[in-house]
Amino acid sequence: MHRPPTPLILLDRKRGTSLQTQLAQSLKALMQSGVLQPGRAVPSSRELARDLQVSRNTVSQAYDRLVGEGYLEAAPRRGLFVSEVLAEQSVRRTALAPAPPTSPASVLLHQAARMESPVPFRPCQPDVRLFPLPLWNRLRAQALRSHGSNLLQYQSHLTLGLPELRRSLAIYLRESRGVQCDWQQLAITIGSQQALYLLARLLLKPGSRVTMEDPGYLGARFAWESAGARLDPVSIDSEGLRLPRDKRFSADLVYTTPSRQFPTGACLSLARRLALVEFAARTRAWIVEDDYDSEYRYTRPPLPSLQGLDRSGRVIYVASMSKVLFPSLRIGYVVLPPSLVERFAALRAVLDDHGPLVDQAALAAFIESGALYTHIRRSRAEYGDRLEAFTQAASKQGIPFSFPYTDGGMNLAGFVGGPAQEDEYAKRLHQEGLDVPPLTRYSLRPTAPGLVFGFTAFEPRSIRESILRIAVALRRRKKAN
Repeated sequence: MHRPPTPLILLDRKRGTSLQTQLAQSLKALMQSGVLQPGRAVPSSRELARDLQVSRNTVSQAYDRLVGEGYLEAAPRRGLFVSEVLAEQSVRRTALAPAPPTSPASVLLHQAARMESPVPFRPCQPDVRLFPLPLWNRLRAQALRSHGSNLLQYQSHLTLGLPELRRSLAIYLRESRGVQCDWQQLAITIGSQQALYLLARLLLKPGSRVTMEDPGYLGARFAWESAGARLDPVSIDSEGLRLPRDKRFSADLVYTTPSRQFPTGACLSLARRLALVEFAARTRAWIVEDDYDSEYRYTRPPLPSLQGLDRSGRVIYVASMSKVLFPSLRIGYVVLPPSLVERFAALRAVLDDHGPLVDQAALAAFIESGALYTHIRRSRAEYGDRLEAFTQAASKQGIPFSFPYTDGGMNLAGFVGGPAQEDEYAKRLHQEGLDVPPLTRYSLRPTAPGLVFGFTAFEPRSIRESILRIAVALRRRKKAN
């Protein structure tokens, strides 16, 4: 059996507390903090005594004390292990913990330290099990053989990304999204979030006015706020973003998710698309079009991009491969008007020189081989089945949500009667171990109440079981009242 390493423990022989007590307290703290995980073996008394330069009796007495307190468990002929009971206590503490506040710092600080799979119904999660990983690995190896060791070197002149990938993506966007661009207008970023951050630094200054959908994407809000911008929230209806009709209305930048508004799911109508493009041309405002999941339309073809309607060079198109392929790939891209390309490249060079070129080369080959189109078709068919499973189960179980936008995307906004219901349902489902955020989490001001259900990462059976759990939990609540 592999010998567990000695944990970092400092004993002070000048303290009045005995070495046995210091050792027991140190081990207990390591277990409570999660450094020593439940089920993990601890070093033998002989090994720990040798490494800490104390008597074996001191270690044995400390271990006996922790066994008596329930922190350690003895397994005959195998040794001592951290008690599995600590894992149950950790789960209970996590289940009772309140949802973290939605600010950039708090989102980072409250993330779990371990890798985990999404739980129903966490929004915006692709099913990474559908991704053809063996093919990807072959293409990755092929790219390394083709480019050789140069692919592993610094390549500072590739600030905007590998030319092969930029060319492949430009063709893909022209064919599938109606984006009008030359490949030299396309910049590769570390996910779409980096693109938004760089655009905020490039286009905004403290006090700039950003018109933003409300509710809307938190990552975009954080990017604009980081540049000191003033946010002007604009409400959403069945036709998407509603620009104010006041002729005095102005904005330095308008951020929108027109193909499928996040998080409500509404689609920006053609009339409003044309009005928005005309507004930008007339006022010289920038439009940032975030096309985060437009590949997934189930009852009609994907809508052409807003950028394809622009004739004044004011629309900036942002997207990523996180939803289409897998999130940890961290490849996003932005289609820039020619006037911004050089300035964007200079700013990107300051931030991180260039992105991971091995994965960029693999993605270029993935697109060129036709595998991207095949994967999208397969995922779209699978996600369409899951959407049907979700809506049928929701109807069958009679859960108290209305779902008006069910033609595409990765999420469904379930609307409820009022703010009190939204808050109560969100708390109840959180207690059930489900991840269904309320719409208020994405809102700057009071908006239509509801919850956001992601369905794409979960197989139909899991969807039906989770919908049943929701129905049972809410019926239980109703009886209790």
